Amino acid sequence: MNEIGQKLREARIEKGYTLDDLQQITKIQKRYLSSIEEGDFDALPGTFYVRAFIKQYAQTVGVDSEALLAEYQDKLPNAKPEEYVEKSVENQTRLTRETTDSKWSKWRGLAPQIAVVAVVIVIVGIVYGITLSNRGKNRETLTETSSSVTVSGDQSTTKKASSDDNQQKAQESKAKEASKASEQSKKEADKKAKETKLSASMTSMSGSQQAFTIKNLPNKANTLTFSAENTTAWVGLIVNGSTIWQGSVTPGTDQTTQLPAGVTQFSVKTGNGPATKMKINDTAVNLNPNNETVQVRTVNFTATLAK
Repeated sequence: MNEIGQKLREARIEKGYTLDDLQQITKIQKRYLSSIEEGDFDALPGTFYVRAFIKQYAQTVGVDSEALLAEYQDKLPNAKPEEYVEKSVENQTRLTRETTDSKWSKWRGLAPQIAVVAVVIVIVGIVYGITLSNRGKNRETLTETSSSVTVSGDQSTTKKASSDDNQQKAQESKAKEASKASEQSKKEADKKAKETKLSASMTSMSGSQQAFTIKNLPNKANTLTFSAENTTAWVGLIVNGSTIWQGSVTPGTDQTTQLPAGVTQFSVKTGNGPATKMKINDTAVNLNPNNETVQVRTVNFTATLAK
């Protein structure tokens, strides 16, 4: 057993992990993990994977991976240039695509709210224009009536004034009704927006299994954002029994992936449950509402799609 393998093995034991636990968290085969601890790097699938597997192993057991690789730089095999470039290009392409998709998803998520606000503004503008127009007509009618009534005598003046008062009251009543209709429309729009807002809540937890329900999940591709608090966490996304994304999440760095459109059942596996944070689009999902200490968890989600 070499020094780097000894150091990683001691950190694993201190965390209370077995090689089987580490295999489940990192998805690295147990025989490769054992080879790393024994210093048998030739047993790994390639020189690039030596450093990649050691880095992921270290992050999972709480060891500073960059410092560890730097310390034993001379004792580790060098990756082939073409292999390193290939992996780097794949990683950069994936990260760029995930960042772009995340920005577009956020703008698409705001479209219903923008449409509601625009409709309310148009309705208020129409009501305000009608009110101003009616008031102008009332003033013109009063002026013409006053001029003609002066010639007809006191009795005619009284009748015309009374008629004008009735017309003005009728116009004001219509304006009030229009204003009430506008306010009612705004209240209904606000109520509808609140009813269609996405929400998630835990329904049960048994050992390492959690169950969550999601209401009003948009019927489109949704963005899942994972982050970690204080310490590194491993996360995987499973849809229809297949893992469609997995990776390690470090504090201060978000990882995003896409949940395909129309999916109503999916699972999230994490190797560090208390530290794992999650968002669906812009809505935060509290994966640990009861402050449980279970490390390795499977969180099963059942969603109803928004109408």
